[in-house]
Amino acid sequence: MSLIVDHAKQAYNDKQTQVVLFSATAIALYGYDQGMMSLINTNKDYLLTMGLKEESPIVGVIVAVYYLGCAVGAVLFSKLADKFGRKKSIFFSLASASLGNLIMFVSGMKFPQAGLAIMFVGRVIMGLGVGGIDAVIPTYSSELSADDARGKALAQEFQSNIFGLVMAFGINLGVTILLGKSNQWAWRIPIIVMQVYPVVLMALVERLPESPRWFIFNDRTDDAKTALNEIYGDEAKEKLDELMEQHEKEKDESVGYLDMVNPHHPQFHPTMVTIMCQVNQALTGYGAVSVYGPQIFEVSYTFSFAFLH
Repeated sequence: MSLIVDHAKQAYNDKQTQVVLFSATAIALYGYDQGMMSLINTNKDYLLTMGLKEESPIVGVIVAVYYLGCAVGAVLFSKLADKFGRKKSIFFSLASASLGNLIMFVSGMKFPQAGLAIMFVGRVIMGLGVGGIDAVIPTYSSELSADDARGKALAQEFQSNIFGLVMAFGINLGVTILLGKSNQWAWRIPIIVMQVYPVVLMALVERLPESPRWFIFNDRTDDAKTALNEIYGDEAKEKLDELMEQHEKEKDESVGYLDMVNPHHPQFHPTMVTIMCQVNQALTGYGAVSVYGPQIFEVSYTFSFAFLH
């Protein structure tokens, strides 16, 4: 028994394990927000507070501006990650997500007439943060994972994404059943519950090591040695030599956004494969169902019932 406990403690104290757990939890935040608006969009008090009718296209616009924020945030915080470090970029991404979430939570409380505008602002700010998390976290976790463990780490992050999505659905359904679709707390509670993710992660991020690759890229070899010792222990010297060798090969190479869409650049084909995989995923309807599931099934049921009768 003591052997099992010691093994569990060792695994918990292992920096690579901590990075994977941290990264997976951060991606769960992204998953939670994907499903958070599902039943909120059908809450009568929410629609009344926002001054909207159930069929109003603005319901969809409120959802869409978040994804616009995600797109901008992914680029913005990726740039910050390259300039100031992965950890700082992750921290400010989490702070942005937390601030946007709080703004959404209070929208319509004190100033009902400005409820819709406040909700828009909150959605955009939260989108910026979640977009940054979704862009920087996979980079950070892959740079700190062993070569033979990167696939496993990314798979665990995807599993956490689905966990966050299911968690949002569960909380939405639970509070709607308990409080009803006309209660304001049936839509405010799912929003504020999300605060658990960024608050806990911001408290923990400083305990994690910075990316050794980022240190080497910025000519901070001593800091890279310290980080590698913290992560790999006795294997640190070997890992440092590998990173230095890779840096020497890659330091004169620079890939920009235009290079990714240039058919004559080597980065074009990997970029197109990645984009088309994401497009294919979107075409399955996964995104629509995760956000508009209740409306889709309600319309489908109504149509089917009318057709049969």
